[in-house]
Amino acid sequence: MKLRKYCIGLIFLSAVIIAAVTPAAAWESTEWIEGGDGFMVNNIIIDVGSVGVTKDEDNSSNTTGNASISVYEWKNDNWSRVNGTKLSLDQTMRFAAADGNYTVHAVDFREVGRFNEVKLEIWSNANVTNSGVIEGGHSNASGAGRPNLVITQVVTPSENVSVDDLITVSVYVNNSGGYDAKNVTIHKPNAPLGFMMSGVITDNTVNQTINKNTNNTYYVYQLKAVEPGNYELGKATADAENELGGKYNYTQNNTARITVADLAALTFAAAGPNGNTVDYHTRSKIDGNITIRNTGTMPAQYVSIDFSLPDGAAISGDNITVNGNTATYYMDSLTPNNQRVIEYSLSAKSGGVYDVSIAYSYNYNGSAKTGAIQSVSYSAVGNNMVGTLLEYWYFLFIPVILIAGAALFIWRRHREYKF
Repeated sequence: MKLRKYCIGLIFLSAVIIAAVTPAAAWESTEWIEGGDGFMVNNIIIDVGSVGVTKDEDNSSNTTGNASISVYEWKNDNWSRVNGTKLSLDQTMRFAAADGNYTVHAVDFREVGRFNEVKLEIWSNANVTNSGVIEGGHSNASGAGRPNLVITQVVTPSENVSVDDLITVSVYVNNSGGYDAKNVTIHKPNAPLGFMMSGVITDNTVNQTINKNTNNTYYVYQLKAVEPGNYELGKATADAENELGGKYNYTQNNTARITVADLAALTFAAAGPNGNTVDYHTRSKIDGNITIRNTGTMPAQYVSIDFSLPDGAAISGDNITVNGNTATYYMDSLTPNNQRVIEYSLSAKSGGVYDVSIAYSYNYNGSAKTGAIQSVSYSAVGNNMVGTLLEYWYFLFIPVILIAGAALFIWRRHREYKF
């Protein structure tokens, strides 16, 4: 009974050990391979050297023999021998490679031509994308590595772009590596906010072959700018395979940025009274000005400057019209790289603090732009006659002196006639 339990435990332990050292059979193949040839799996070649065949004396189908096995792996653009042994019937060899673990088992031998053949069963847990018999073994084969795809996106023009302008975006792919890229698919970026897709000029983005050391344009499209601002265009990506079916992913290397300005970008610089005290009985006007410059690329049309006047405030100036509490300066157009200076004067009917808000509006291509410039604040003194008289008391001396002089003259003449 104890012996039976011991045997069962030993069998179980052996099974665990075998499972631990044997790769999962994610892929397997059985092939007859002639001496001098090899079997390639991804970047591995299992070369078969000399194959010796021994037949049973009764000439039955049970054939034995041995085969020299050498394993080569593609490393640093060359084949490197990583393992080797001699396999007889039902013998197994195991080795590890960069892509996974492998098991090779000799299951049969036969006499064929001068070199004979061995039947090998091959298992691997690698993601196998390419396999097959290679005549002449590794000396007649070439491995494959990762293609080095560099994706670049170029924007034209990249400067002085305004709303409604078209920009052209070109996607270049350069294979600077030592391996060709197969089945290349380029995934186009979406148009960013502030742009809309206008059209596609070139579209070579599916199932492309990009040979090593080549650089080509694969996608060219146009975007229309619809909103001013600073933008970063989305990045293109690509999927590719090497010659053995290995899959790789790539992302655009550079970042394409662009600034979009208004078609008519007006800037306003105001210089005027702010917190001034005004004596409206002598010099009752204070002056200000507004400089308008068009820094855009298109004319601004129907430019209007509006002054909101509080009760008791007045404004004057060339080309300024007043309608109720609103004064307006208007011009039909302001062309790019030009400026206009608006000069105005403010006054008040009585003392107090006055806030005059100033706003602008203009049009281009049927789109209206509005905004505020600033609020001018000023105060006025001398709000009643008493205050005015007290403030200007020195002016009363003139009539007093004149009256006193006249009275003195009359009094003296009166005395002369009396005597």
